[in-house]
Amino acid sequence: MKSPPPSQRGFTLIEVLVALFLLALLSLISWRGLDAVHRVSERLDARAQETLSLVRALSQMERDLRRHAGSDVLPAWQAAAGEAVPPGLAFPAPGIAWTRESGLFLVRSTGDGRWQRLHWYVDQGVLYRAAGAPSYRLPLPEPGMAVAVLDDMRAWSLREWRSGQGWADPQAASADGAAAPRPPARGGRRAGMETVPADGIVGLELVLHRQEAGARRAYRKVVLLP
Repeated sequence: MKSPPPSQRGFTLIEVLVALFLLALLSLISWRGLDAVHRVSERLDARAQETLSLVRALSQMERDLRRHAGSDVLPAWQAAAGEAVPPGLAFPAPGIAWTRESGLFLVRSTGDGRWQRLHWYVDQGVLYRAAGAPSYRLPLPEPGMAVAVLDDMRAWSLREWRSGQGWADPQAASADGAAAPRPPARGGRRAGMETVPADGIVGLELVLHRQEAGARRAYRKVVLLP
């Protein structure tokens, strides 16, 4: 005589529903966690790209400024620009001109014996760099098509470091010098209409003001002039 098979006990409906609920809850938590990680990664990537663009812009400005034409190559801005000096333009150093309204004008070496005109300026919240064709002869070609370098710009400023005086506004210094013009001294550099000793201005400070995450932030770069 055969014995009856042992009773087989399975999961109840409530146990299955509880298991399904727990699995769904774990899936939801995991998805929310992955979504948060993805959003943070996107923000970090965007921030890294912004930082890289800022570093590139400041580094390019530093290279341009450090290659500016000296007084032995460029005795006067008019000789390189081939035009009259715009009003209000300040000359922190030979080959460097600045105005808050128009931006930064440069005559710099390209490293192969040629010289080039540059124009850095801000237009509608974007920082642009326009470069002219390099040339061996004066007057140099005017800056051509501009290239966008940095966005979200609100303003920028430039100051010069004067030995024994500290930071000064080039335009204010040029305006003061224009009131009592003097002929250039031997070994000096011309800044607007005033005479500045060759070792008087040793560096420039660039400050870029940007709008980031609803706040205005300032980024400062100090360039030592050769």
